[in-house]
Amino acid sequence: MTHDTDIAMLVEQLNEKQKQISQQLHSGNEQMRGLAKRVWRVQENERKQIARELHDGVGQLLTALINQLQQLQKGDANIGLDESIELARQALSDTRVISRLMRPRILDDLGLVPALEWLVRIMSEPGKAKVELHHQVDTLLESDTQTLAFRVVQEALTNAIKHAQAELITVNVIATDSLLMIKIKDDGIGMQQTTAESSQGFGLGAMRDRVVAFGGQLTINTQPQQGCEIKVLVTGKGIS
Repeated sequence: MTHDTDIAMLVEQLNEKQKQISQQLHSGNEQMRGLAKRVWRVQENERKQIARELHDGVGQLLTALINQLQQLQKGDANIGLDESIELARQALSDTRVISRLMRPRILDDLGLVPALEWLVRIMSEPGKAKVELHHQVDTLLESDTQTLAFRVVQEALTNAIKHAQAELITVNVIATDSLLMIKIKDDGIGMQQTTAESSQGFGLGAMRDRVVAFGGQLTINTQPQQGCEIKVLVTGKGIS
């Protein structure tokens, strides 16, 4: 009798363990589907932004250029060739900026630090915020890790300048063989901490999903009118 009872208890324990494993697998699958959906949403938002910049920037410049060339073709003396050339140059410049922001060649050719220095330079153009970059990169990072670091800084700078109206932004990047740490702090308008934690803030969800995909952590400290501080920490093998 005791033997039968022991067997019954063992079977019950095995069934319960199997049930727990099944629930864990289901939960894991749900998390993976959620992450995949968020990554897809990030990609679509990036494509939407690029399309908008091409339409509103380069598209309008090319439309104006076509109109001027048509007027020149008709012999309109009020249209100068120099104006058309300047429009073409501006369209070319805007196209190059969009191309570099999509995937800066310098990131592949020279690495993370030169790419970040270039990013800070173009984001600190006259009329924009002052950006200070401090770095201590003691190792050659893997390509994917470099891309992660670049995108996090790029998104944070874009948010701070366009949405938070920051005047001063400080970027700190530290990298070793087993650690990547990024801190971006601004003096902008900030936001409610609950908004930051819910990933509803501008670009924060995309940033967090990128970091989570690398097994890292992203924390945000912010309050209205008190700026924002974003910290990213990625540890383990595969960084360099």
